[in-house]
Amino acid sequence: MAVDVASTFTEAETTTVQSGRTRVYGVYYTNTATSGDLVIRDGGASGTIKLKIRSPGVADSYQVDVPGDGILFKNDVYVGFTTEQITSCTVFHSGGSNT
Repeated sequence: MAVDVASTFTEAETTTVQSGRTRVYGVYYTNTATSGDLVIRDGGASGTIKLKIRSPGVADSYQVDVPGDGILFKNDVYVGFTTEQITSCTVFHSGGSNT
């Protein structure tokens, strides 16, 4: 099945990267030498945690691919991290306001 995938880049510590019903297929992030958490929620800052990634304490960039049909977010895709640990994040997604 063909899927139109878009990406959203953010350097903001907390932000909605996509509104509406969305599937997330992967995340690319850059972190500092300090370990931290990248949290992706469904439904805003207090929404359900759908993906939580603990970054290693190594300054580098990492990609996480979601297997299968991705992770379904019913309301929106909200990203949270601390910039002293994670400096940027790109979320690969389909749905929501893309369509």
